Amino acid sequence: MSSAAAYSHYVFDLDGTLVDSICGIDASARAALAELAPEASLPSLRSFIGPPIRQMLERALRWSDSTRLDALEFAFRRHYDGGGWRDSPPYPDVANTLHRLHTNGATLFVLTNKPPIPAARIIEHLGWTPLFESIVSPQSSQPPFLNKAAAALDLRDRLRLPATTTLLVGDSADDLEAAHAAGFAFAAARWGYGTAANLAPDRTLDTVAHLLPPPAR
Repeated sequence: MSSAAAYSHYVFDLDGTLVDSICGIDASARAALAELAPEASLPSLRSFIGPPIRQMLERALRWSDSTRLDALEFAFRRHYDGGGWRDSPPYPDVANTLHRLHTNGATLFVLTNKPPIPAARIIEHLGWTPLFESIVSPQSSQPPFLNKAAAALDLRDRLRLPATTTLLVGDSADDLEAAHAAGFAFAAARWGYGTAANLAPDRTLDTVAHLLPPPAR
């Protein structure tokens, strides 16, 4: 991976990259399941974090009934959007790194599978709204983008982001795919939930603070 000074634009995944959102997601999923299918058992969602919530729940529960999944997703959304999103603390060094990148003149973006409303609420709650030029998710478009890669392509083309000076930071396989689709450089967040660090072992970050240039001597 090139040095941080090589990039002018940074595109960040949200869950598992900027914020540790597992507790809020897990609590809302369990509340929804207790309401609709109290007999069902939900495994830990940590390894499922990354895709949209419906896909996460479908994989975790191995459900195939669309009507049942519709109801579960609706119940989850009611609980999560009603306040579950608040349990999303930032990872260490994230706030300082974002502020310093912004102060240094970089433009920052969020690219997430989370719907725009809870994503924006988390960013606002943490006081980061002024730092980001845009928050983009598949649901930012109507009809929705097919996936995160399509959303990344739209972000690149709509805002004319030069691929050579844009770095996408994420923890999941779909973050790596989005970077490849848009031609962005990629950095895998080792601290997240996903498998990106295993898929791109030569492009990993141990801490988000490594995005900052070394202090002047």
